[in-house]
Amino acid sequence: MASTPAKCLLVVATALLLFSCGMLARPGQDFPLASRDYMLRLRWMDFPAVARYLSEEHREDFLNRFKALVDLHVVDVRLESADVMEEERRAETTVVLEYYLLPSATVKEFRLRQEWVYAGGDRYHAGTWHITSPFPAFPPPEKSGG
Repeated sequence: MASTPAKCLLVVATALLLFSCGMLARPGQDFPLASRDYMLRLRWMDFPAVARYLSEEHREDFLNRFKALVDLHVVDVRLESADVMEEERRAETTVVLEYYLLPSATVKEFRLRQEWVYAGGDRYHAGTWHITSPFPAFPPPEKSGG
């Protein structure tokens, strides 16, 4: 007959085994966290952090364009729609960026349609979500009449 410590060890090992089966990496579960962090960083104009969500080939262009927009003020960033295709490990989003660009104080909306892809990871290890589409060109400032 097994001793009490051996029984406890068997129960704990069985519980750990069952618990670990429920911890499989699922890309769709990670997407809301990644997209929310991306939008918060965009809202607070933390452009180097935003650039880390972009594919490497689009980062430098993004940073250069936003470096030139010194009079940009982001008011809000919100997710308008998200279509997460977990089986294909990708997502399509529409994000609305509200901003004003001095000298104008008029708040405008800029819609970003973006393609996300889940890269790396496997069944047991989480990967990362990144944006594969280039960041759209920001609308040019309006020329003042006169």
